[in-house]
Amino acid sequence: MIINPVRLYKRWRRLNQEALEEAQMLRRRYGSTALEAARAKLAREDLSSWGRRIMQQTVKMLEKSPV
Repeated sequence: MIINPVRLYKRWRRLNQEALEEAQMLRRRYGSTALEAARAKLAREDLSSWGRRIMQQTVKMLEKSPV
């Protein structure tokens, strides 16, 4: 299988953008407990594979953020 680097880059950018938006929404809604809320959301069984990737990236972003 041939992997298209442009498509892969666009998918990576979209993943990071959606994860950033999710992290911002969780910070607004939950404040200092946003990381725990993201982990709880990641533990849900009804997430799609794309949703799971977004939540994994969101958890990474929230772990790195100082707030």
